[in-house]
Amino acid sequence: MHAAQKTADEFPTHPKGKRARILLTSVFGPYAQDDEFGSRSINPMELYHNQVTRAQGSFSLRMFHRSWGIMLIQANISAPCTVLDFPTRPDFARELKQHQYDVVGITSIIVNLAKVREMCRMIRSLSPNSTIVVGGHVAAIPGVEHMIDADHIVRGEGVSWMRRYLGEDEKAPVRHPAIVSGMRTRIMGIRVPDRKGSTAATIIPSVGCPMGCNFCTTSAFFGGKGKFVNFFETGDELYDVMCRMEKDLKVRSFFVMDENFLLHRERAMRLLERMKQGHKSWS
Repeated sequence: MHAAQKTADEFPTHPKGKRARILLTSVFGPYAQDDEFGSRSINPMELYHNQVTRAQGSFSLRMFHRSWGIMLIQANISAPCTVLDFPTRPDFARELKQHQYDVVGITSIIVNLAKVREMCRMIRSLSPNSTIVVGGHVAAIPGVEHMIDADHIVRGEGVSWMRRYLGEDEKAPVRHPAIVSGMRTRIMGIRVPDRKGSTAATIIPSVGCPMGCNFCTTSAFFGGKGKFVNFFETGDELYDVMCRMEKDLKVRSFFVMDENFLLHRERAMRLLERMKQGHKSWS
């Protein structure tokens, strides 16, 4: 029985608890290839060029974004945890062979289902004692538990699930990792130099959406209409996170990844108040 099917009383826990060795990984590259795992047209793996600025053609921004979900999980569990982001197949195979992981977690978007299936096969072959956990939007595919060989399918917010799975406090405060919003930026084929502080940091105040539009996978994925998870309830908490990132990453701008950040008006207005008090620029 997969994790998504279990009742609260049957929630899975790992026998090693906090001592379990964890590997969290995104799907392997190369991306946007016409091969057995997809095509250039359906999985280019780019937020901007594939979605936000796709109509701008050659003037579109081209960049990659880290797998924020697994970074957030890593920062919020005490078990030893390795993150492998954008690996090649040989990278992934080497990691499995060289280390004995108790749990291997895979995150993916829906179009990369074939890669998730292949990674599950590789884990069974190269690290047969590892428990396989699959999350991310690929978990929203109806019947996905019958399409891939995974032990647990995690739908929705992953930090509390992994904490609970490892016997940790699922309600403990969330620690926000230092995340740069984009990397390997190109425009018109020219690579933009990577300089510390030149790219905005990413802030994730919450996941889900309380609006529940019937066409939106976000609402469905995080529990449906009216359901959302606030990682930070107050503007003061967010301000402290932003100040820490400002210091650690040398940034002065922030990309807020939240479906409805301004819908939580009290939190947003308190953040603005703190920014004014701290003489921070805002727009």
